[in-house]
Amino acid sequence: MSYQSQTIPDLEKEYQAALGVAQEKMLTDINEAQTSGNFQQMEEASVVYQNIVTELTQNFTKRIEEINAMNLKAITDNVPQIYGNDRTDIDLNLLVYDGDRDYVIDFEKDESLQNILEKINQDRSKFTSRKHLLKSSLRLTKTLAPMLHDIGEHCKQVLKLKGDIEFFVYQNDMFNASCYPPDNDKLYVILTSGILERFSKDELMFVVGHEIGHVLFEHFNYPVRLILDEGCDDLAPIHAMKLYAWNRNAEISADRAGLLCCQSFEAAGRTFFKLSSGVTTDSLDFQLNEYIGQFTDLEEVLNDATHDPSDWYTTHPFSPLRIKALELFNKSETYAAFNETITGEITEETMEIEIKRIMSLMEPEHLEGDSEQSEKMQRFMFLGGYLIAEADGVVDDSEIQALSSIVAPKVFADGIITVKKLGKEETVDEVQALAKDLDIVLSVMQKLNMLRDLSIISYADGVIDDSEIQVLYNLAGSLYINPDFVDRIISDAQDVNN
Repeated sequence: MSYQSQTIPDLEKEYQAALGVAQEKMLTDINEAQTSGNFQQMEEASVVYQNIVTELTQNFTKRIEEINAMNLKAITDNVPQIYGNDRTDIDLNLLVYDGDRDYVIDFEKDESLQNILEKINQDRSKFTSRKHLLKSSLRLTKTLAPMLHDIGEHCKQVLKLKGDIEFFVYQNDMFNASCYPPDNDKLYVILTSGILERFSKDELMFVVGHEIGHVLFEHFNYPVRLILDEGCDDLAPIHAMKLYAWNRNAEISADRAGLLCCQSFEAAGRTFFKLSSGVTTDSLDFQLNEYIGQFTDLEEVLNDATHDPSDWYTTHPFSPLRIKALELFNKSETYAAFNETITGEITEETMEIEIKRIMSLMEPEHLEGDSEQSEKMQRFMFLGGYLIAEADGVVDDSEIQALSSIVAPKVFADGIITVKKLGKEETVDEVQALAKDLDIVLSVMQKLNMLRDLSIISYADGVIDDSEIQVLYNLAGSLYINPDFVDRIISDAQDVNN
């Protein structure tokens, strides 16, 4: 088939819809063949599906290239153009962290999530940011806060803003800052009295630039807590995990805007240091390299088998992860495209790959690649997921859909054929054999992430059955992970969705 979409987001929707139609057709054909006992027809249906997926993917890739070629403003050919220039003249599509952008594209295709957002936006239609701020905090005029307004003007020029910035402050000793959804052409930055009094000018530049970044990337479009509260009866735990993962990735994008404003990685490092330690006096001798070095220690801790899955439900990355990600951006050709005084040492691709690895320490890991290890991981995921789905005696459509979301289309097609042919004991034997091979080559974090993804299957039908949990225990044991980890995954997911 040929695609008609003119933008990357529309093309993504068209591609996913075509995959869904092909998958539904394959399942129907396989079920009919199974009923008649025609295994040859089952295999033929799988081959036809794989050929269709290959064609769809090839045409999808070709259309992406055509769309990028038409977009003369794209600095790189593979940057999806999902951000407009209503509020700024800088290239947000280049500045954004890929992990932030990719989740937004995913959310735009999620009908359940979009329905919840529509309800929230209807309820918030009467809310006016400025009216609320004038009632709850003090507006800082240029006369009251000349330095802050100098910072605002500087950030406005650097970020090429089309609107004005208004500052507000409220009494609180905590170091905090935030932004509100803009009204017309005004952007609102809110600071606590604590951060305003105890941070230097260049540190406040980073803070203000960071908050403006949230506005430019329209992060307020996805209010995580409101979405989970409103959608408590309609959204699955996977939505909570994705939303919190996106929230953390969004901070990386906003940090880049902060660095553009302050133009000093040293100042950004001091800002993170103060936010982490609470120390703003000379009682500690701040050394940037020492602070960045904490990332190595944290990485080792996060890769430990006792890793706490509640990390998947936090809204901000740990500070050492953020400063490491910002260090990479500071050295990149991407930053050099915005700051002519910088000579990029690493390519955008190298930067994004390494930041993705860093962020994976706090979030689920996607199974990608064509290596033998990746194929075994996905095979394990499918067969293990199917054992979970059938544990309560019924494999329903929601579980099949959840299963298809965690593996590649080809693995899904091959897996369907496998489970139709094999008995349960044979499937268990293959899962155990795969686990034995994978245990040798996978890190603890990779194993934990696989178990987290497999837990999605137990939630899919809306009921977490004890028999499904037992299968998860068995899968954890086969990977030499303490089964208590399964209890923590489920407990944290339930807490988030209650």
